[in-house]
Amino acid sequence: MPTVLLVDDDPDWRLLVRLALESDPSFAVVGEAGDGHEAVEVAARCRPDLVLLDCSMPRADAFDGLPGLRATCPGALVILLSGHEPSHLRLAASSAGALGFLRKDTPPTRLAGEVLALAGLVGAVGAVVCTASTTLAPDVRSAGAARRFISATLEPWRLGTLLDTVTLLASELVANAVVHAGSDVDVAVQLTDRAARVEVTDRSDTTPAAPTAVDADQTSGRGLWMVDSIARDWGVRQLPAGGKTVWFEVGRDGRG
Repeated sequence: MPTVLLVDDDPDWRLLVRLALESDPSFAVVGEAGDGHEAVEVAARCRPDLVLLDCSMPRADAFDGLPGLRATCPGALVILLSGHEPSHLRLAASSAGALGFLRKDTPPTRLAGEVLALAGLVGAVGAVVCTASTTLAPDVRSAGAARRFISATLEPWRLGTLLDTVTLLASELVANAVVHAGSDVDVAVQLTDRAARVEVTDRSDTTPAAPTAVDADQTSGRGLWMVDSIARDWGVRQLPAGGKTVWFEVGRDGRG
């Protein structure tokens, strides 16, 4: 279970994040701090695995505290949090040596999943059964290729209707990426003892529009609506080097 240090000058925001993370058994919040300097002192006591560090704090911001955090807990992963635009955050995360960043307007219900994905800790919360990835061309036929790839990867595990659900949602996301990003698409699938997870990565920084209800016979704009309606959890992660990943999880227990 990853231990987490929350660093932000707003105690209400820290409480919100604490409640969001601790609603997921994957995390244990072991400390809080109100600025970058206090973060170093708290980190020395609690030795966190992961630090969620706000970029902008009036007394001492993330960049004031990072050198001390690196010296105190060299093995800790650091994720920056900010309300700024992704283009600014990529540069800040890269220059600070942080693992990456999350926007502070990430919905609390998706925060735990986003942190797990960004920190590469998905495997820590469930035994990994199999994992595979592929790159597909910027071609409308890639949606079908994604279905075949995921079917070939997961079919040996006899997942029944779960396989149909995962291949459907993945093909919708790949179709969206090809049409709207116009780039190569990386597709990764991971099966754990708890869930099937798919990540679709393209080279565009544009965040997908929020899902809205669609007509049954509508042929466009349905991808994210379907993911939001069916998946147990999903999110969008901006990548520090450019581009984005849209991911979803479907539980093996049959509860979306």
